[in-house]
Amino acid sequence: MINITFGQLLEKLVYLSKQKKKTLAKELGYDVSYISKWISNKNLPTQKNIAQICKATSTFIVNSLSPSSMDELMSYFEIDKDTSKENLIEYIDTLLKESYMETAQKSIPHVHKNTHVQESYNSIIHINPKLRKQYLSHDMESFMNRFNKIDLILSANLFKATDEDKLSIAAIKPDLWQLKKDDVSIRIRLLIGFEGDREDIVFNTILLLNMISLHPTLDFEIYNYELNSNTIIFIIKDDLLHVATFSQDKRCLFSNMSKEKSAIDEMYYTLDNIIKNQGNPLVEKISSINTIKERKYMQYIMGQDLRWLMGDMNELFMPPDLFEEIASTLFTDKVVLEELNKINLFLQNITYKSKLKVLIYEAELQRYISTGCLRFFNIPITLTFDQVKSHINHMEKIIKESDLVQIKLVDGDFVESFKDNKNPSLYLSKNMKFFKIDNENNINDYAVIRDNKFKSICDEFYTTIWEKDNSIIIKDKEEILDKLKKNLAYASIINSDNNFIE
Repeated sequence: MINITFGQLLEKLVYLSKQKKKTLAKELGYDVSYISKWISNKNLPTQKNIAQICKATSTFIVNSLSPSSMDELMSYFEIDKDTSKENLIEYIDTLLKESYMETAQKSIPHVHKNTHVQESYNSIIHINPKLRKQYLSHDMESFMNRFNKIDLILSANLFKATDEDKLSIAAIKPDLWQLKKDDVSIRIRLLIGFEGDREDIVFNTILLLNMISLHPTLDFEIYNYELNSNTIIFIIKDDLLHVATFSQDKRCLFSNMSKEKSAIDEMYYTLDNIIKNQGNPLVEKISSINTIKERKYMQYIMGQDLRWLMGDMNELFMPPDLFEEIASTLFTDKVVLEELNKINLFLQNITYKSKLKVLIYEAELQRYISTGCLRFFNIPITLTFDQVKSHINHMEKIIKESDLVQIKLVDGDFVESFKDNKNPSLYLSKNMKFFKIDNENNINDYAVIRDNKFKSICDEFYTTIWEKDNSIIIKDKEEILDKLKKNLAYASIINSDNNFIE
């Protein structure tokens, strides 16, 4: 909100609170003519009194709100409905200070040089963890409106943050994706640590998988560095530094927001140097074609201790003739087709006869059977109902005939916070671990996990959900086969293929 002047913000607050300028003037102890000049941007309050003016104004505005005007103000500023009155006063106080600083810098450029204002407004300290995401979103949007390039670094120990803070961090990527314009260059680098509480292994792993796989058109990278602090640092290069410090029980003690160039530059280049020299990328992205050509896929299925979490249906468990038919439809490169032929042979003769643990989201199975949409080596394709039936029948055959292939269905969501996200996919072996990047603008990449700590976390995550003994895991083989059969029968009716029903 700091992209509007101090006067415009003051006028909007007076309007939303249904108050009058003379009432605010009386509260502040000024003549109404002063308030009019501030609102019209003819004058600004003095540096000496601005802290008291902002605090008194924010307190007056909030205390003046009726239930309806409170809702209107919160809606306008996109503030959470459960925000306390004290936090709302602090939020408006900070907005007024930021807006004053921006307006003063434009009208009197030297006003922040070696003055009280530099201490008070280039470094704003407040305790307000619930509103941090809104501050950052407003700053990013304001920055993008003024410049055509944004370079963002965020440093956080993931395992020492609250779930709310983790979700706020993860939301930065889709927020920027929504804000992105054709002429704006965006670069995001996240420096994280994994030291601390491992109780939330399922939440943390799904969060990371989603962060990496969603919106692949954004320049977004995550690095592991042995962070062991309780501090979150957020930097927009050349514009903003935000630091929040937490207690051992994950409560925010205080946060500091600075627009002082020297502080921003020093912290930015410190973290930039850590990323370049000590940060370990979590994943390496490889195109679908290169995954096949460079035999990464073959390397994986030849591995030991194969475990699959299938958030989408794909080339696995296909009968050999259907596999070959789809491969020849999607690919023309002879080298790729030769490699796919080898993969097909290995899957049929080795993989499906070896020890294998598979978790499949039941909702995805139902979607696939009814629509025919799947991702063949991460390339979207829609099959006919006969092809789908052939695929599911082959899966049933493998389940019935092999005691080594263990399949469980996931009937629900592991984490409520991600129920609206796409189900994650993850493919693990003893030596190689990878997952699929979301399809966007013909991007069909895989993410091969490079960082050893992240590999260990994914192994722990899979073991945790595989061994879950609750209502969302269906492990009885006969029940699974019955569900496959019924879903096919329902789809057969829809497709007018009544002869299929036995």
